[in-house]
Amino acid sequence: MLKGRLRHLQMVVTVARVGSMQRAARELAVSQPAITKAVSEIETDIGIILFDRLPRGIRLTRSGQVVVPLMERILEATDLLAQGVAVQRNSGSSILRVASVAAGISGVLASLAPAFCRANPDIVLRVDEVDGRHMLGLAARDEFDIFVCRPPETTPDGWTFTPVQKDEHAVMASPSHPLAGKSGLTVDDLHGCTWLMPPAGVPAEALLAVLFDGLPPPRMVQLPTRSRTLNRAAIQDLGLVSAAPISIFRAELANQTLARLDFRLESSMPPLGLLRPQVSTGSAMDRFVSFVERAARQAL
Repeated sequence: MLKGRLRHLQMVVTVARVGSMQRAARELAVSQPAITKAVSEIETDIGIILFDRLPRGIRLTRSGQVVVPLMERILEATDLLAQGVAVQRNSGSSILRVASVAAGISGVLASLAPAFCRANPDIVLRVDEVDGRHMLGLAARDEFDIFVCRPPETTPDGWTFTPVQKDEHAVMASPSHPLAGKSGLTVDDLHGCTWLMPPAGVPAEALLAVLFDGLPPPRMVQLPTRSRTLNRAAIQDLGLVSAAPISIFRAELANQTLARLDFRLESSMPPLGLLRPQVSTGSAMDRFVSFVERAARQAL
């Protein structure tokens, strides 16, 4: 692998992504023979065939399906290294790598991250949205310094979770929905609505099952997605109602592009908080944690 230059790895990863050496050559602005040569050299160096050559394009071999994602991680780490070097060279700033679930971005970071950066211009806040199901694996690989998430079922050794924001489920709808603004809504009122189907396994799925227990299933639009953008668009454009954590749509509720219907859902929603190493990694983390916790206390 020491023979494998980063440019060669980039070519291999691009071929795997686009499924064609010709398309990879166009994307990377190199000749197709250069792509073919790079792929062959990497395969020779590691002693593994990465691609099956087919009449119409190529596909990853089983070995390629294992090895190429690892090459992607090498390139991602190299990109992060380049960012860090550039930041240090230009400003001497520190980089804090923050991973957040969608609710953490909309419910916590959307309001706090800009203010933190303004108050701490010497810290580069690198924020990536991650799936909560992958969070513990990311923590184990030390890819991020701190996580904004809900409490994990098992806290990794050497890590600690601090809650910073309460959360709860609510019934969301467009402000133009017939039930928006009406008080004293009942289960029958909600049963007559058309709902956005929640993804399997999320708390809202069980919540609706309990809510409509003993009744026929309500009308559902079958667009089960974890995408905040798609959920918002379906609620607004299709006139649907949805059971969702308030944190997901905090900004939309504040600017009144979505409305909370007057019906209290009985749900136990874990808080959002910070998952971080018990031993601080430096001043940037300490200042971020203090900033978020101070904002949480002021909001109480």
